[in-house]
Amino acid sequence: IGGGTPSLFSPEAYADLFAKIRNLLPFAAGDNGVEITLEANPGTIEHGSFIGYKQAGINRVSLGVQSFNDAYLKKLGRIHSAQTADDAIENVRAAGFNNFNIDIMYGLPGQSVSEAINDLTKAISFGSTHLSWYQLTIEPNTVFYRKKPKLPVESKIIEMEQLGRELLSENNFKHYEVSAY
Repeated sequence: IGGGTPSLFSPEAYADLFAKIRNLLPFAAGDNGVEITLEANPGTIEHGSFIGYKQAGINRVSLGVQSFNDAYLKKLGRIHSAQTADDAIENVRAAGFNNFNIDIMYGLPGQSVSEAINDLTKAISFGSTHLSWYQLTIEPNTVFYRKKPKLPVESKIIEMEQLGRELLSENNFKHYEVSAY
């Protein structure tokens, strides 16, 4: 369940939705059933709801952290802080989600290689089962497309990617698609 801020829906709304879907298409949630992932922005989560989301049948959470550095979060126009991201991850874990994802970007405007690797190292430290590690892409019809930021030079972005891949491999993450580990 993704796109936008689906975590703004209440756990009760999802429980009702899943009940209606099960009437049309039976499925079992849980470890041996269907995986139901909720994408969430750390800045729009009502943290008390993670337990409710789990009870509703959601069994995986994907958090769009992007960075653990407040300066880069601000440059990206994110509404959460590094502390908010930390808190969201801890709340996901406290609610009993063992299966969760953290999205991290690299190649951010002005970002150094060490800053990119620091973000990835911190993401790994939370014990997530999955990481999305991807380069910032400038898309049409975005603020960055209209006003291009000063991005790291290509050789630095390549170094970020190579060091990140090595770090992920050393921590037993398997690379299975373009940006997914």
